[in-house]
Formats: sequence, C-alpha cells, structure tokens
Amino acid sequence: MKTASSALPRGTRNRSARGSILITALIFAIIIGITLVSYIRLSSNSLKLAHRTFFADAVANLAEAGTEEAVWAFNVMGNSTDSTSVNNAWNGWTRTQTVADIYLTSLGSGYTSEPTVTLTGGGGTGATATASLTTFYKVDGTAVTRVTGITVTNPGSGYTSSPSVTLSGGGGTGAAAKARRAATKTINFTGLDQGATGNVKVWVAGYDGTDVIPIAVAKATITPTQGAPITKYLKIIMNKTGMLPKGLIAKNGINWNGHPLADSYVSSAVPGVPPFAPYDPSTARANITVGALYGPTIDLGAGGVVNGNVMFGAGVTVTGGTVSGSRIPNLTYNFTNPTTPTNSGATGYYSLGSIPSTLPAVGHSPAADGKYYYFFSNKTIGSLTISEGKNVVLVGTNSSMEDGLVIQPTAAGVACGKVQIYIDRDVSPKNGSVNPNCWPGALEIYTTTSSTCTVQGNGVFNACLYAPFAELRGNGGGNDTMDLCGSFVVGSVTSNGHMSFHYDEGLGAPASPKAWSLALWTELQTAAERATYASKFSF
Repeated sequence: MKTASSALPRGTRNRSARGSILITALIFAIIIGITLVSYIRLSSNSLKLAHRTFFADAVANLAEAGTEEAVWAFNVMGNSTDSTSVNNAWNGWTRTQTVADIYLTSLGSGYTSEPTVTLTGGGGTGATATASLTTFYKVDGTAVTRVTGITVTNPGSGYTSSPSVTLSGGGGTGAAAKARRAATKTINFTGLDQGATGNVKVWVAGYDGTDVIPIAVAKATITPTQGAPITKYLKIIMNKTGMLPKGLIAKNGINWNGHPLADSYVSSAVPGVPPFAPYDPSTARANITVGALYGPTIDLGAGGVVNGNVMFGAGVTVTGGTVSGSRIPNLTYNFTNPTTPTNSGATGYYSLGSIPSTLPAVGHSPAADGKYYYFFSNKTIGSLTISEGKNVVLVGTNSSMEDGLVIQPTAAGVACGKVQIYIDRDVSPKNGSVNPNCWPGALEIYTTTSSTCTVQGNGVFNACLYAPFAELRGNGGGNDTMDLCGSFVVGSVTSNGHMSFHYDEGLGAPASPKAWSLALWTELQTAAERATYASKFSF
C-alpha cells in the first residue's frame, strides 16, 4: 500500500527557490545601491573639498595681489610726500578724510588715570579717542603705569592731513602718539573657475609717506556657487630700511625672570650726531622687536614687558609677560659671522703688545679707509678711551672684553667716529659702563665665543653686540638694572630680572633713505587678529 508523500509539489519548490534568489538579489541590489550612493556622496564631497582647496589657494593669490597694489603705490610715491606725488601714486584709491587709527610713539609714565586724548588740526573735526593704561613693575617692586593703547571712538570727517594728537592729564607725563589717515581700494574679480566670484579690499594706514612704518591689510574673499565664502587676511608693514628694527634677536630662545623691560628710544635728532640723549624711561617708545628663531620658547616670565613686537620662528612658543604690539610668526634671520680683518702690515695696521689707555696712539696714521687697525692676543679690553671722531678697529685673538671702554663724542653737529671690536671670547661687563657718553651705533662688538656673556651691576651698555653662539646672561645688582642700549644678536638670553633692553631707533635709519620696501608679511589667522581690522573693511 502506498502512502502520500510529505514533500512539496515540484512547482511549489521552484517558486520557493525563485523567491529566495529574488530576496538575495534585492539585498545585493540594496547593498550595491547604498555603496553607489555612498561613493557618489564621497565623490561629491571630494569634489567640493577639491574646489574649496583650489579656492583657498586662489584667495591667497587675490590677497597677495591686494598687498602688491599697496607696495606698487608706495614705490610710485618713492621718498616724496608732496601732494602731487601722493595723488599720482594713489590714483584710483579712495583716500579717506577720517582718522584711521592712532599709534603710540612714547608710553610715558606715572599715570594714575587715563589721560585725555585730543586731536587738533588736519582741517577736519569730530575725531575722538580714548587711552588705556597698563601697570608694570620694576625690579624693586615699584609700580609704573603707562599708556599702552589708544582707541579711536569717532573717526571724524574732513581731515585733509593727519591731525596732531595730545595726551593730557591722568597724573603722568611723556606719552605721545600719532594719527593716520587711510587709503582704501576694492578690486572685483568675475568669471573665476566654477562660476565663483571674488574681490579683495585693501586698507592702508599712513599712505602719504609721512609715517615711519605704514601698514596695509588686504581682505580677499571668494564666493563659490555652492558653500560658504572663503576669506583670507594678509598684513604687511612698509618702511625705508627693508626690515623691522631688530632690537634683540636670539638664536635659541629667551628666558626672562623678574621684571625685565624691552622698549626703544631716540638718542639724537640725527643718528650718530651729537648732542646725545641717554635712555630715559619717561620718553621711551614702543618700537622694539624681540625675537627668537629656533627657541624652543620665548618665556617673558610673569613680569616681563615688551613695548613693541615679538617675532618667532617655526615651532617657537611665546609665553608670559606683556607685549604691547603684535606677536608675529615666520621670523627669519641670517646668523652668518662677519669677516674678521687681518693684519696686512700696510699703513694704519698695528700690532699691540699691550692695550694702551688711549687709542689711536700718538704718531699712528690711519689706513686708506680712514680706520686705525690694532691687533693683539691674550688681552682683555677694559679701561680704554677712544679719541673723538676716530674710527678704530680692534682685533683680538684669545681675547675678551669687560667694562671701561669710553668713546669720546664729537662736538655738537659733528658726526661721531666708530669703534669695531672683533674677539673670540666673552663680553662680560662687571660693575661699570661701556661707551656711556656716545650713541650705541658708535660701538660694534663681534665675538665668536660660545661661552656665556654676563652683564651685571648698574651701569650702561651702549653698543651693537653680535654674539650668535653665546648665552647673554643678566645678573644685575642692587635694586637697579643694567641698561643694554642698542641692538643685540645673541645665541640665547637669560635674565634674572636685572637686565633691560632699549633699542636705539637711530640704528634703523639709513644715511640715504631707500624707496619703500616690505618689512613684514604675515597672515592674520586667528579670530582676534582679524577682529582688530574687521571694522576697517566696511567700504
């Protein structure tokens, strides 16, 4: 007897198999679809990223084009400041009749409240500004309050030249400032790649050539057809020396303890020509640059003050202290040693068994270039007087330098002489002064030593020191500081609170002014940096 089979009919089994295959195919189709959608989205995002990267490069080119417009205008103007030259140079620009900004040339001291800022002259009216104060502390703990900023609260109108700025009241003295007018220009770009549009706005403060260091800021924007606009800010500084005043440049870092101070001053109305004024904190200015190329750090400590700018190389961090100006990256500097003179035996070249108390020695004649060359070994340059108006070169082997050198200044209105020292050991003034009566440009000291150069005591050091392999260490003494006046290039700096740097601005003034050139180029990347100039681009 046959029983009924429990298996499904053949047709039913086929339909079940086909259903399974269909479901599997649908799953694979969904997976492939998801993969394709993801790939398309990835490709689309990659394309958008590529476009934005392309536009990021393009917007940098637009910003540089804007700054180049400013450089071109300055060089058309050249050294001229007459209205015809200015008009020709800035043709096509909008020259505002308002006050663009106000910058300090001297911080003053002794203020107990904000002084009143008054703007007069210039043919216009209505400009107002307010001052802000910062309190600093000396080594002995004494507080000194100075003006460290001025904010324009009303730009006024109708100014045909920059108005004069006066700071009065507040219980202090010595603060001074200058106002600048601005020139602006907008350049539009159409037909960019992928249908994007762009423009660059350029703002220039101090365009008329009467300002020592005018600035230009370019804001470039590209608006793609899709996505947010891309913006880049570039800032340049122009001057006639081609570089910012160095003041203090360290190769391998700066470490300040206590209350060191860095600022600037002007020793004479005409650089190198008496009468000379010593550094005076009541008339100090804020135009020094303190920098380190390799670092690893510029540590200004809790009480260090830089009345000027701080510059730093790649990888260098800046910590502590107070900086009145900008913190500027991308520092470069060539630490190549100058060539040391050699004894040719010709007229004007002399070998010394000992260093006399006065040079040039009686009966000696200068070389063909007007300099007296002296060569010696195993000596320490100490108490030595250089006769007025003489150009002397000292070259010492296995030799060092302490305090006591005096360069006699010439009569008022007569240019000073110069002393150049080439040695291979340390420069370490102990308790006295170096070149106290003449300006820092009268003494240039070059040493190849890698030993520590130590300054201490309460004296004055007026010189340009070039010691790129040496640590410059300040130990000071008592409640006063060793005032280092001039320009300094060293391996590193360690201050124990008794060493202050004062850049003589006369060192940055060329005998024959050159046409305007680029002193600084930097991108404004942070929100704070951009906010400083954001209001300038409302045109």
